[in-house]
Parts: sequence; C-alpha cells; structure tokens
Amino acid sequence: TKLHSAFVNSFEDRDRIFNEQMEKTGVTYFDYYLIHDINCHSIETYNKFDCFGWIRDKKEKGLVKHIGFSFHDGPELLDEVLTAHPEFEFVQLQLNYLDWESAGVQSRKCYEVAEKHGVPVFVMEPVKGGLLGQPPEEVLEPLRALDPDATPSSWAMRWVGSLPGVKVVLSGMGSMEQL
Repeated sequence: TKLHSAFVNSFEDRDRIFNEQMEKTGVTYFDYYLIHDINCHSIETYNKFDCFGWIRDKKEKGLVKHIGFSFHDGPELLDEVLTAHPEFEFVQLQLNYLDWESAGVQSRKCYEVAEKHGVPVFVMEPVKGGLLGQPPEEVLEPLRALDPDATPSSWAMRWVGSLPGVKVVLSGMGSMEQL
C-alpha cells in the first residue's frame, strides 16, 4: 500500500494512516510500501513531515519489508530524490512505448535515472489505460508481421518487461474489458 501526501497534514497522520491500513488489511507488516506520487508539489509535504525518515523507521522495525515510491515528475527531480534517499529499493514509473519519448511523461529519461542509481523499476501504465490494447492499424502492422497471434496488449507488456531495470510490471488495467 502507500502513503498519500493529500492525507498527511501532521506528523501524527503518518502513523494513523499506516495503522488504519494494517487494520484494514489484517497484516502485521507490508511486503512493499510506497510513498505515493512524488512530484514537485507533494515532495514539500513529504519533506515537511519527514516521511522519508518515517518510512525508513517502519522498515527498521520490520513493519515494512521493502520501501519505494511512485513518481510523477521529471528526471531532474527523480535524480534529486534518489541521490538524497539511496535507501529506496524501487521506484514505480509510468512506462510504455507510447510515453517513452513523451515530453510530458519523460518515461525514457526517468527510467535512465533509475538505472543510473541502480534502483529497480516497478512499471505502472504499461498498456496506457488500455489505449495500447487497441492501437492504430499502422502500429499493429509491424507487430502482426512479427507474431500474428500476439495481442497488442501482450506486445505492450512484453516491451516494458524487456527493459533490464524492470522488476515488476503492474497490469494497469482497471476493468474486465481492458483485461
């Protein structure tokens, strides 16, 4: 699960949220815990309430086995965060072949920063919310030539899964129709 900056308005909120999550899930520890959606705005909250030290403490106490964060900003900020916090064991990035060279998402550049720091990547949005499950015909033609039985979604999943620094590919599918 994750800690979301929108719900952290005090130091006490961190533990309140964490304890509620443990109670709701019925566990005594989390295998993976994320600081959610680090960006140029949320990092102010995370720094103000020392959420980075807080999550390290949860790991040291055995309440979290692996710590990481999801990221929605540019490669410069990602480099700053990974330089300041080498304790993070993974970063969750939006990666897919459509966003690879996108000026807005900057998937390739963010991936390269994670690689530079040796931090494994967990992928979100590999099929771009289902969009890459039904790409335009000009995208499908070369894929069909390689393997006419493979689905467009499988190509998208295999593309991100082939990147050496990728350790986990989340489906990113939010409905049975997308699946």
